[in-house]
Parts: sequence; structure tokens; C-alpha cells
Amino acid sequence: AATAAAAVAVAVEGHSHSCRLDGRDCEGEEAEGTEEDAAENSLMQGLRRCLATARQLLVQQHHHLTSSTVLCEQAQMTNEERDDENGGLSYVVAQLTGLHKKGFGEFGEWHVVTLHPPMGLREIWNTARFMLNTRGPPIPVKIWDARELEEKEGLSKKEFLEKHGFVLIRKPTAMTSRDWIASAPITLDLCHFTGIGMPKNKITPVSEIYAKEVEEVVRELYPDATLVECDPLCARRGPGTKNPNYSFGPHQDYGLTADDWPLAGEGFRQRFSKRETKGMMALNFWRPVAPMKGPVLQHPLAVCEPSTVKWDDVILTSIKWDEKPHHRMMTIAYDEDQRWYYYPNMTTDEVLIFKSFQHLKEQHDAEVESPVLRTCFHTAFHHPDAPKNCEPRQSAEYRVRVWF
Repeated sequence: AATAAAAVAVAVEGHSHSCRLDGRDCEGEEAEGTEEDAAENSLMQGLRRCLATARQLLVQQHHHLTSSTVLCEQAQMTNEERDDENGGLSYVVAQLTGLHKKGFGEFGEWHVVTLHPPMGLREIWNTARFMLNTRGPPIPVKIWDARELEEKEGLSKKEFLEKHGFVLIRKPTAMTSRDWIASAPITLDLCHFTGIGMPKNKITPVSEIYAKEVEEVVRELYPDATLVECDPLCARRGPGTKNPNYSFGPHQDYGLTADDWPLAGEGFRQRFSKRETKGMMALNFWRPVAPMKGPVLQHPLAVCEPSTVKWDDVILTSIKWDEKPHHRMMTIAYDEDQRWYYYPNMTTDEVLIFKSFQHLKEQHDAEVESPVLRTCFHTAFHHPDAPKNCEPRQSAEYRVRVWF
């Protein structure tokens, strides 16, 4: 959000400067010009007011995101509470930010967000409008205990993953703290989502150790997979890493179909169009990692069960955050029917696997009239019962592409 505000500010000021260079004063009350100049002047003033409001919003949201004490006081219930609505499972009430207001366009409409130049008036307006639709105080959301859900249903790991879109696996890793850092030399960007731009044939601890551990799990869950694409780099989050902040805005990393696949080149399209190709999915392997010693207490990851999301609440988002083209992903408006889950006290011996993308041809063709969401919106959140000075979360996320 801060990047968006800065980009809008640069674009607005840059546009004003270019107007002055052209001999026009966009800010002058008595500037001479055509009706088009006057209309542009009016729009620029409106955008500045919009930007001022956005900046005020960012200050408010920053206060909520950095004050875990305030959030704990706002939470009305603790993880000792149970809810008869959801089978008597334990839950916490967390304050989530970044959720959209309902009714932000119709489903099927892509909302274009531009955070990197060049940015014209249309891009500035669309980006500011998108940002302002999340304006407001944090929303109290129940987040249920997924450990209890797994125990209650008694399904296999594969069955649970297919039903809910996520599952927890106990999988100790041979990766050390140094291995994780050495395998995460860059900030999270599109190469982590698509593999495009990943260094080819690069040898890292992830390529030598973790990729093999991950592929073993994938093969157990999906023995019919024809190819498991693993990258040599991962993304790390936590103090002292390239991504020291956590992602507190609920989102989904990809779009819905192969046509939405980010920056898909001819190689991807040709492979997907082959008759023998049944489809592809992207799985996110998210886990606490060394040097963390204890379990995750303060900023766990929450995932939303796909079957509880209404299509009217899905915000299709085409976003440009660097020099690369726009990337298609999804954001979401909150609805009380949504079911958010987390795994309390995750340790470095456990990994949360959740679906980020899935397009299986037969499944997709059968659901053209009534599509079914099978991938997970997710977000970090402030646990209201976390001890004040608990150990900061150290985590790694690793996305793999599975072909069938």
C-alpha cells in the first residue's frame, strides 16, 4: 500500500511537472487553455484529494498493523472459545486489514492496479480507486483451529487437501538457517510465482536439498503427476531477511484459468494445449524455518476454505508492481460465511501446503456454467493471544508447479 501511494504521488507530481514544461499551469487558478486543459486540471485536483485521503488511510492502517497490543485488546474472544456454527471448533478473533468492501464491480471484471511507471491518468485513477475500497478499520474475523478440523474429520492428507484446499504435513527438513538464507537472495517477485526469470541450473541448498524433499511429498499426494517443476530459490520472511515484513492483506497469488497464468510464454501455452496434458496446479509450501526455535505464536498464516467464498466477493486483480507486465491475481471482500483457518503453534518440522492455482481441463470444462473455486486466499494475522515479547516468525514459502 505504501508503494502504491508513492507511485501515485510520483505520477501525479510528474504529470503536473510535464504540464508546466508544456507551458500550461495545471495548478494555476487563472491558467489559460482549452476546455480539455480545464477538465484535466479538475481531474488532477480530484486525484490529489484522493491521494491525500489514501495517505491518511495508510497512516491509520500502519498504526493498526504495528500495534499488536491494540489488536489484542480489540479481540473479543480467545482461542478457548468454541463455535457451534462450525462443529464446536476452537477459534480466535483476529483483526484483518486489506479486505475490500462488497460490491466493488461485478465478478469477471479485472481491476487494473499499476504501481510502477509509466502511469497515466487512467492508471492513477484505477489504482487510487482500488486502494480506497479497502479503506476502513480492521475487520474482526473468526479464524478456526485447522488441527482440530483435521482430527475431527479423520481424512487422509490427500483427501483433506482435496476437500479444503490446504493440509498440514509433518516433514522435518535437512535445511539449515544458512541454507535458507543462501537460497533466498532476492525479494519476493514474479519469478517465485512462475519460474520465469529464475536462474537456470543454479545450484543452491534449495535445489540440492529442499526441492527433493518437496517433490517427494508431491509425488505421495499426486502419484499421477507427470512433472513437478521446482525452482532453485525460495522466498524468506522475517527479521533479517530480504522480506522482513509479513503479508497482512488477504489475497490469492494467481488467477482462475491457464489464460490468467502470469506472463505465460509460448512454451507454457504449447505444453498446456497438448492433448495429453490434463492440466496444472501450483502448490505453496509454507513453513516456519530455522533459526526459529519455538512454535509460531505471533503472526501465523490463515487460509480461507475455497468452498465458503462467494464469487461476488472475489476481486479479480491485474497488478503491475515492477517493470514486468501486469500479473493476474485475486483479492477478496469479507463475508461472514467465509471460513478462515490456521494451524496453531506450527513448528519447523511442519509444512502447510495449500493450493494457489488449479486448472484441470476436464474439471474446468464441466464447470463452465457453475465454476468452483479450489484455491486458497491467505494472509498473515496478528494472533490476539500472542505473548508480548514472543519470538518473531521466521518462515519460507516455496511454490511448485505440478503438471498432469
